[in-house]
Amino acid sequence: MLEFSFTSEHRQLLERYINHRNGAMPLSWVQGYLFASICGPDAVEVEQWLAEITAHDNDIDESVVFAYMALHHQITEQVFTGAYQLPWLNDIEYAVCQLWSMGFLNGVQGYFEQLQASNELSAELKDALQMATEQLAFFSLEHSQISQYCAQNQCDESAFVNQQAQLAQEFAQGYAQLIETVALQSGLYDDEEGF
Repeated sequence: MLEFSFTSEHRQLLERYINHRNGAMPLSWVQGYLFASICGPDAVEVEQWLAEITAHDNDIDESVVFAYMALHHQITEQVFTGAYQLPWLNDIEYAVCQLWSMGFLNGVQGYFEQLQASNELSAELKDALQMATEQLAFFSLEHSQISQYCAQNQCDESAFVNQQAQLAQEFAQGYAQLIETVALQSGLYDDEEGF
């Protein structure tokens, strides 16, 4: 039986791979992308997301594939047990948060616009989807924009960033459930199939 828990050895293997694979997505970006894909209403095939994050590496080593699959499995388990924790929550380094949010934005682009465009979706659900998605994408902003905003509004930047991170965590916990509710009400999905 395959072992699917994501270990520190897996992390090190992926970091080495990413450092040597031109075009491979940084690990924080991958985590945000996989989170968005897993929460999405469409099942994304392994080959599809693997090609996306490895820059279509056709010679990828099997051990690297298993490490990526273990990461995917870990995020899936966390999302669907309600235990998802943003990987950077306790160590808010802006560049890491930014990569996660950029990966998240990349992952939601396949379904966000279609869901928002549904005429059957209530205004309340459209607003909830917009707000949750914007909060999870918050850190895709340039750090200088945050600094400028805090300076203009005379607020403590560190406290503001921490507050935004906590809000993102709250939205992350319920994002998959929100997407499921929105997808079903949109008329684009039913319980059995996708688009």
